[in-house]
Formats: sequence, C-alpha cells, structure tokens
Amino acid sequence: MHVARWLTALLLLFGIFGFTPILTVRLWADEQVEDTVVADAADSAPTADDAKSVKSPQSAGDPESSEPAADKPARYIPKSKYAIPDPALELLDPRTYRLKVLIRIDAPDGMVKNVMATGPIPMDWPEQRVRLISQKLTPQCTVSEQVLPGQAALLKFHVPQIQKGGSAFVERLYEITRFRTKFLSEPESLKYARVIPAELKEQVAGTPPGVELDHPKMIELAKSLRKSSDEANPWDTIKTFWSWTRDNVKFQNGDFRGALYAIENHCGDCEEMSALFVGLCRLSGIPARTVWVEGHDYPEFYLLDKQGKGHWIPAQVVGPPWFGEITEYRPIFQKGDRFFDALQQTYVRYVPHTVRGADSKADPKVDFTHEIIADSDINGPSYSNAR
Repeated sequence: MHVARWLTALLLLFGIFGFTPILTVRLWADEQVEDTVVADAADSAPTADDAKSVKSPQSAGDPESSEPAADKPARYIPKSKYAIPDPALELLDPRTYRLKVLIRIDAPDGMVKNVMATGPIPMDWPEQRVRLISQKLTPQCTVSEQVLPGQAALLKFHVPQIQKGGSAFVERLYEITRFRTKFLSEPESLKYARVIPAELKEQVAGTPPGVELDHPKMIELAKSLRKSSDEANPWDTIKTFWSWTRDNVKFQNGDFRGALYAIENHCGDCEEMSALFVGLCRLSGIPARTVWVEGHDYPEFYLLDKQGKGHWIPAQVVGPPWFGEITEYRPIFQKGDRFFDALQQTYVRYVPHTVRGADSKADPKVDFTHEIIADSDINGPSYSNAR
C-alpha cells in the first residue's frame, strides 16, 4: 500500500508541474510492478536485412520508446527488401486488428535460473504490415529479437531467476494490417527460374521435414504430372500439381503426417496438402515454400516474368479454389518449412517454440499464447473440405 500511495503522489506531482511521465507503471494485485513500453513507429517490426539480435526498446533503455505512437498514420516505409510490395501482386481490402503475443514461464517444481524462451512473432511482408504497440515485461527480465531473413522473426525472452511457485512473462500487443492479394501479370508470360536467386537459397536448401523429396512415390508422381502437362507453360504445369492435390487428397484434420502420407492415403489437412504441393514443385525445379498463418498454412511458388523479375505467387490447396490469389487475413508467422531447432539439434517444419533453463534444478514450464483481437471475424472462409 505504501508503494501505491507513493505512485499516486508522484503522478499528482507530475500533473502540477505539467510533466508527462516517460514510463507508465501499473501496480498488479500481487504488488508486482510491470513496465509498459509503447513502441515508436520506427520500432514497429524487426528488420529483416540481417539475422543479428536486436535489443527491444525497453531493454535498450531508449527513453523515447515509451512515448505513444502518433495517432495520424505514417507513410508506409518497407523495413526490409522482403517487405517491399510486389507491383505484380495487387493488395486489396486491408483489414487492421490487434494481436497479443504472450510468453509466460512458471516454476512449479523448484527455483529456475537463467531461462531462455523463444517463439515466433509477426514481421512485415508485402501483404502484411506490423506495428508494435506496447510491451509488458516482468522486472529484471530482458527481450531481444532475431530475424531469419526472408523467413521469420523470433522473440527471445531471458529470465535471470524465478523462485519456486513464481512466474515471469512478456506480453506484446501488435497492430496487424493484412491485405487480400491477387497476381496481376499475364500467366502465359511467366517462366522458370533456372538459377535460384541468392536470397532464396537458404529457404529452399535441404529437405523440409515431412516433404519426402527422395521417396520413389513422390518422384514418380511429380514426373507423371509433368508429363501430363508436357506442352504446358510453367503456370499451367504448376496448376496441374495444385489440381491433383485438391482433387485427390480429401481433407482430414489431424497431426502433421507429411506429403507421402497424403499420397498413400489420399487424405490430410492443410499441412499435408501444402507439403505435397511444395514437394511436387521442388522436384520439378520450382522454388516453393509454406506460409504459416495462425491456425492454417498455404503454399507459395516462385516464377519469373519476361523481364526476369521473380514473384512469389500464393495458392490455396484446401478450401476455396484460389490459385494466384488468396483472401487471408490471419497474421503471418513464417514463410518457409525448414528451421533449425538448437534445443533439439534438428531441423523442424515450424519456427520452434523453445524453453531452456541452463542453471535450473527443476524444469520450467512455458506457455506461448497468440490472441487475435478484432472487431469482426478475420478468419475468412472455412478451410475444411470446400472445393
């Protein structure tokens, strides 16, 4: 209660002399004080030009980062080359909403020390704009960001110590603006990328988990589908892969079982169907990747226009028959399907959620939460088995 009276007096003092406190504080019911940082527009999303860890405004001690962002919308400036809008992709019908990202670590079985937790956070893409609005962080803890260029962004949450029965958390509130996209260039003029651009090599390196590129059944299916469209242009050949996947794999929800499962059992959900489509493209020398949005994923493929400029083009292999366009408003968390998990020392399909207590006698428990806050439904149509 003494803390509460002190805070009240301090705030009254600020009011008398016309000062605005730089740091907003809130006294929680358990008398734990949390720092709330309001991000400046310049800090609205991680920069994807390199993979270095970038300190958050709070951990860097930037006093200006606690000032509220201006109410008037600022002119959009892409934060990296991966966020520059593609003139061949029309951006339509924007929707803006908020996304809450929470990492909470508990120590139910004993004191834990030097805990590091990581999880994906949204970043700018041509069809997605991200602004960090606020951050709440348990005192003595720090956060930083790491960007995997052209693929994803990670939030790293470091906790020095948690006593038995205690907890620590970081909570971020983002503003997300997403667009419906439609590819505008003439499909007939598109051609294959005979040489993989340098910036794409990391994204298409190796075999993604669950995309069995070396299995005879995958290889034979890709070969037969290419043969059936031998005289077709690249666009129509890729559409053959898309049509086969949609026509021959029945939607069946479940844990991820891989592209080969979809071929052998003729069923799977968005993960199996996207993996199959991506695999057929890659076996045909066509760069392709998986886009993970909250609760769903879909593929993109890469072709060149007649000027030699490359374009990532979306498709929807389950649900509405979108090819070269997509209506999707959920936040994008990654583009790619092969990420190294340092904790497990192996490659995984999704950006890993990890937690590690280097000096702990008990295992910490971690909870990763994404909560979409919107005035209306932004989930779009059903992705069950519509054709």
